[in-house]
Amino acid sequence: MKRSKDILIIPRNKTALRFIELPSVDFFEIKDMVELQTIKEFPYPKEDLIVSFRNLGSYKRGFSYILLVIAKKQHVEEMLAEKGGVPDSVRLETELLYLYLLTKGIIKQDKVSLVINIEIDRSEIMILDGLKPVFSRGLNSSEDWLDEINRTLLSYKRDKGNKDVEELIVMYGSNLNMENMKSEIKEAFSIPLDFYEHNGDLISPGMPLEIGLLPTEYIDKRSNMENAKQALVTFFLLLAAVSMLAGFFVFKTREKNEEILMLTEETDKMQKEMNQLNSFLKKTELLKYQKEEGGRIVDILKECYALAPKDIFLEGFDCEGRSVLYCKGKAREMPSVFNFIKALEKSGYFKKVEVRYATKKEIENQKFTDFNIACFAF
Repeated sequence: MKRSKDILIIPRNKTALRFIELPSVDFFEIKDMVELQTIKEFPYPKEDLIVSFRNLGSYKRGFSYILLVIAKKQHVEEMLAEKGGVPDSVRLETELLYLYLLTKGIIKQDKVSLVINIEIDRSEIMILDGLKPVFSRGLNSSEDWLDEINRTLLSYKRDKGNKDVEELIVMYGSNLNMENMKSEIKEAFSIPLDFYEHNGDLISPGMPLEIGLLPTEYIDKRSNMENAKQALVTFFLLLAAVSMLAGFFVFKTREKNEEILMLTEETDKMQKEMNQLNSFLKKTELLKYQKEEGGRIVDILKECYALAPKDIFLEGFDCEGRSVLYCKGKAREMPSVFNFIKALEKSGYFKKVEVRYATKKEIENQKFTDFNIACFAF
C-alpha cells in the first residue's frame, strides 16, 4: 500500500476481485446486479464490505463485462489509520495498472498477454486477451514467487476456453533493482517478453477512475464538515451585513430631516439611472456572447471533423456547458481512436482530451470500436 498526494492505493492482494458478464448495459441495473452477486459470493454482512466496480465494455450484445472488487471495510479502515488522515479517494492498484497498460499502448489487440507488476512488498499477475482482462491475482513477496506464477498459469489453463499466453510483460517501479530478477525471468519463460519501468506513473493513468473504496462513513463525514464550514461562513457574512446596516441607520438618524430627504431623492434618481444602464449593459453582453459562442461552436465542430481520420465515423456531439465537448463515433481499429485523440490534443481549442469509453462491437459481421471522447476546452 502506498499513498501519493490525496490518493490511497490498495494492492490487489488486499481485495477480492472478479471478472463477470452481466446481462445489462444500464448503469443502475448493473449496480443492483453487482450487489446481488456480492451477497451470493461473500457470506459477510453488507455493512462490513466495500463494493465497487468498473464497466470494461460490451463484448457480447446486451451484456456488460464488469471488473467487480470487494474489500472488507475493517481492512480499509486499518490502512487509513496506519497512514493517518483521510485521502480524497481510495483506489485499486489493479484498475490503475490496467488503464496504464491501455493508455500507453503496451498491450495489443491481437495478443494474449501475461502481465506481472512487481513491487517491493508484493506482485500482481494479470492476463489480458487482447485489451480485455480475464484473470488477476495478487501475491505477497516471497522467494518462490516464480513457482507461484507457474501455479497461477496452471489455474488459468484449467479453463479450456482460455487461450494460451503469447507474450510476457513485466512492469516494475524505479525503486527496484531488477538485474537479478530479469535474468531469472528470462530463464524461466520461453515466450517473447518486455520489461517496462513505470516510474510511479500508475497514479495518473490518463483515463477516469471508476473504482472507489473509501468507506461511506468517511464520505458522509467529509460532506458534513463541508456543510458546517459553509454554514459558518454564511453566518459571519450575515453578521457583517447586519452590522453594516445597523451602522448605516445609526448614521442616518443623526442627520437632519432635510438632509435625509435630499439624500434619499438623489439616491433614488441615481439608482434608476444605474438600473437602466445595467439593463442596457446586460443586453449588450448577451448579444455579444451569443454571437461569439455561436461562431466558436461552429469552429470547434469544423476542427473535429477535419482532424478525424478517414476510418473514424463521427456520430454526434454532446456539450457540458462551455467546458467539455463529447465526441461520439465508431472506428474500425483502436489505434485510430488514439490517433484521433493525439490530433485533438494538438488543436488550439482543447487543453486536455480523454477517452470516456472505447468498446468493441460487431455490426453486420464487421468489428468496430464504439468510443466517446471528452475534450476539455480552454
